[in-house]
Amino acid sequence: LKARVKTHLALKQNMDALQAAYEVINRQKQRMQEELNVGRDIQMSMVPAAIPAFPKRTEFEVRGLLKPAREIGGDFYDYFFLDSDRLCICVGDVSGKGVPAALFMAVTKTLIKSIAGEDQSTASIITRVNDEISQDNPSCMFVTLFLGILDIRSGQLHYTNAGHPYPYLKRAVGEIETLERLHGPVVGAMDGIAYGEDCVSLGKNDHVLIFSDGVTE
Repeated sequence: LKARVKTHLALKQNMDALQAAYEVINRQKQRMQEELNVGRDIQMSMVPAAIPAFPKRTEFEVRGLLKPAREIGGDFYDYFFLDSDRLCICVGDVSGKGVPAALFMAVTKTLIKSIAGEDQSTASIITRVNDEISQDNPSCMFVTLFLGILDIRSGQLHYTNAGHPYPYLKRAVGEIETLERLHGPVVGAMDGIAYGEDCVSLGKNDHVLIFSDGVTE
């Protein structure tokens, strides 16, 4: 009887200890979830969200959508004017998921916008971004990038594709074209790479669709 009572007391103590540990783990999990939610909000605030994006410009329309598979991820997009007639558009996808990918995304996005302010060649911009990222990248992360600069007046879209899925171009008459040109490997894998660029002419009511592999996969 004494042995049986002792066993039941030990089981009760173990159950109490497990319950206390569970409560600690649950509190930590809740705290981590709250921090991830904050990180998601910060990430979402870094991409343009206003629709329409430029209400005073009627010559064109641009829209973007970001829906991370987890709380935070490495996909991003951006569009901003370099001057009154040239619009810069970029879409990127960082390798991996979670906090590391989000941080790498933030660095890449900031570099692109900073360099584009003084260098308006898509090939040169990505070449410089790649050199910057590759020099200090101990985690060996990389990012696929599509960068385009659209001349609103002429419709000329100069673009560089660094390992990114091919965008689609839908002409006003309904024809679908694939911009099947790569101008270099993913960004961040190796420095000293000189990227190229191409140009395509957009007409009235043409549409360009740029996406990450989050769509195709």
